Amino acid sequence: MADIADFANDIAQAHLDRNIAAARQPILVGVAGECEDCGEDSPRLVHGRCAPCREPKRIRRY
Repeated sequence: MADIADFANDIAQAHLDRNIAAARQPILVGVAGECEDCGEDSPRLVHGRCAPCREPKRIRRY
């Protein structure tokens, strides 16, 4: 009969499996060109956007 430690272990293993599967997603191949957002030339565009434009915006805290 399973006890609470067994259930916790099953949950932890499922969480680990999901994280490993998410980390194995393929990296999109980029192409060189001009960014659609900022207009700068970039050696690697993904969906027409350079790396700084693809990154989430960070809130500045002073």
